[in-house]
Amino acid sequence: MKMNIAAVKENPAKKYGILGVPWDEDASHGRPGSRFAPESIRKNASWIFDRIIDNKVMDLEEFRLIDFCDAEVKDFGDVEICSYDHFETKKRIENRCRELHQAKYIPVLLGGDCSITWPQIKALHDSVKGKVGIVHFDGHLDLLDSTPIQGEFSHSSSIRRAIELLPRVDSRNVVQIGCRAYNYPDYYEYIVERGITEISPRDFYRLGIEGTAKLTLEKAARDTEVMFVTIDIDVLEGIYAPGSGANETGGFNTYELQELMKLLAPYTHSFNVTEVNPPFDLKNEFSSIAAAKLMFDFLVHNYRPTERAAKIMD
Repeated sequence: MKMNIAAVKENPAKKYGILGVPWDEDASHGRPGSRFAPESIRKNASWIFDRIIDNKVMDLEEFRLIDFCDAEVKDFGDVEICSYDHFETKKRIENRCRELHQAKYIPVLLGGDCSITWPQIKALHDSVKGKVGIVHFDGHLDLLDSTPIQGEFSHSSSIRRAIELLPRVDSRNVVQIGCRAYNYPDYYEYIVERGITEISPRDFYRLGIEGTAKLTLEKAARDTEVMFVTIDIDVLEGIYAPGSGANETGGFNTYELQELMKLLAPYTHSFNVTEVNPPFDLKNEFSSIAAAKLMFDFLVHNYRPTERAAKIMD
């Protein structure tokens, strides 16, 4: 296994580039509305950012003080979407992410539907020399090849397209966490043939938080140089994230997802959260609040990993 927490901590790139992607034109088999998510997530994240005083914030859950004095968190605004041309929009997302990598920023994208994941992975792939591991939190597989309705680059195809970036994206370095319920039989054959690791909610409850993180890193970080993490908010049970593109029953609660994300964050080189759907998020904005917290958890735990995270790779 190549990646280790020491290498992550020694990485001089302590810069994070937040980028909104107000795009839901590819949510062809789900509810549109995630175009409003970047604004909503930012609004709810402002409550957390306002608590940073003199570059310091208290991490109450780990009971420690985080000093951001040698870090930079910069919001680069939104990708300029092209509503009449899906491919042009994907190109713009990819180009903006590539620019962030070139400037030594870790991309932190706020979707948008899941189709934004493919150009973000492509930008990471093209910006590094080594192999890329992928961790995909989702209630759905996103392994669709193509249909007459959805085409090849919808929110149902992002992981399938990423796996085609051979040889530096190896399907054996792809871990899907939280996928559940029922799906098409050809997906079963595809997953088995390519050695994709599936960690269902039942597997998670058997393994526990640290066991799941360990298995995930054993697969996604094995012989890879970098790791990408994407969170579709519908990996959560619907009561915790009612505002999503397509809810599935039997998902995680917010505590479980946050704790798992904290352990994976130190090894992550590009991150996004997708499918938050404010029009369906009721009055309390539960999904946007969860997404904002997950984003900040990523920033804090990538920047200042805990001893628990270090021990995961032992």
